[in-house]
Amino acid sequence: MYPQTDIKSYMPVKILFGNNCVFNNKDVFKQTGKFPFIVTGKSGAVKSGAFDDVISVLNGGPYILYDRVEENPKVSDMEDAAIISKKFRCDYIIAIGGGSALDAAKAIAVLAVNNMSGMDLFSKKADAALPVIAIPTTSGTGSEVTPYSILTVDEWQTKKSFAGDCIYPKIALLDPKYTFSLPIDYTISTAFDAVSHLFESYFSLKSNEMSKMYSQEGIRAFAKAVDAIKNRKFDEQSRSALMYASMLGGIAISHTGTTAMHAMGYSMTYFHGLPHGFANLYFAEPYFRHMMKQEEQKTKTVTDLMGMTDLQSMINFFSDNIPRPKLNKEQCERYATLAMMQSSIKATPGNLTKEDIVNMFKEAGRT
Repeated sequence: MYPQTDIKSYMPVKILFGNNCVFNNKDVFKQTGKFPFIVTGKSGAVKSGAFDDVISVLNGGPYILYDRVEENPKVSDMEDAAIISKKFRCDYIIAIGGGSALDAAKAIAVLAVNNMSGMDLFSKKADAALPVIAIPTTSGTGSEVTPYSILTVDEWQTKKSFAGDCIYPKIALLDPKYTFSLPIDYTISTAFDAVSHLFESYFSLKSNEMSKMYSQEGIRAFAKAVDAIKNRKFDEQSRSALMYASMLGGIAISHTGTTAMHAMGYSMTYFHGLPHGFANLYFAEPYFRHMMKQEEQKTKTVTDLMGMTDLQSMINFFSDNIPRPKLNKEQCERYATLAMMQSSIKATPGNLTKEDIVNMFKEAGRT
């Protein structure tokens, strides 16, 4: 049956997924520009082998390396990086790494060609950015296919996103082998980030038949790695499934954005240091209980796609695989106030109030 509602879809990223995709598509670098600004973290791009592959296909051509991206990149650091890019007149960006490196690259891409401060990213619309080639080395954020960049804003004591069509990467090169070197815990935390995107997009009030298609396919792919997560043993097949799921999660939230799970998770990362994926699924119990009341059929569908016998089994799967810091009443109130500042709250079914969010923090933080 054809959908009875309007659908809007936009995905301008050229996606190249597969083994040795960097070598097999080396012409895309020449087609994008002549002088790249390479954005990475301190070690992940090198350990994965992705950095060496990129340098090889550049074949001796010039580049500027910025390898100072940290987890949860700060706005101020992006300003400094953009100054370097401007100084050397780089004409495109190659982003290699996890979500932090890719998000950082998008911010740098905007700041390098606009007369803006870092904080302006959250209040002014940018219509131009350097083109970005995104090469993920984790299976989590799906940032290689999204129009979002999430940065840490110390002034607000939280993370904040900005968005724009101009920051969609031009090309995404996804090779699962770049995730083979990831530690087990990091593999799991990033995988949980990916599946939180899939869940939240599926439940979002902004979802449509197309976005739900991406979410369902992505959850099916994630489910193929459930045993690997339980056993803490990952092979080529499970890592490939997770990278595919992560990409689909990125496409899904490009259509819908996220919901309350992300809004609440930011405080668990900022104040407790939980990796983003763990921070999101820290709220598995209250989030899915809420969804069972608001979207019973969707919740049952998600449980089935995950291959779980019932909702509690799915909740336990996530809860058993993440740290569980306790929260006091004051923390719950404070974090709920910060969560309510996020626009994603409004995309969550059920017209959530601050009291609702406080109760979710209390329920999640009681153990």
